[in-house]
Amino acid sequence: MRNRAHQPNHDLEPHGDHRAGGGSDELHVCPYCGGSFVYPLDWSEEGPWHWRIVLRCPECERVGTGVFAQAAVERFDNELERASSELLSDLRRLTHANMAEEIQFFIRALEADVIVPSDF
Repeated sequence: MRNRAHQPNHDLEPHGDHRAGGGSDELHVCPYCGGSFVYPLDWSEEGPWHWRIVLRCPECERVGTGVFAQAAVERFDNELERASSELLSDLRRLTHANMAEEIQFFIRALEADVIVPSDF
């Protein structure tokens, strides 16, 4: 488990100044730790075909800014959408499992006659 006292590393340019043809096009992958959960904190247009994006890696806590080609940003957006859908699916599955467990616990409590009106 990570030490919570660790201060995040705020490198100003961990991703460099990537333009078409340079750097990694996998913006969701951290260039430092290889984590695949990098997400945008802020973004702005940088001309007609590029975006300036502030990115953060939740695994190594690095924050950086880069300028990226439209095509790379579109792939990043698709990856973020895919990952969001996956997270929502996992959340639904876990919520269902937790509710099923709570229901079973409640049924056992009813069967054991340990629930009284003052519990409500």
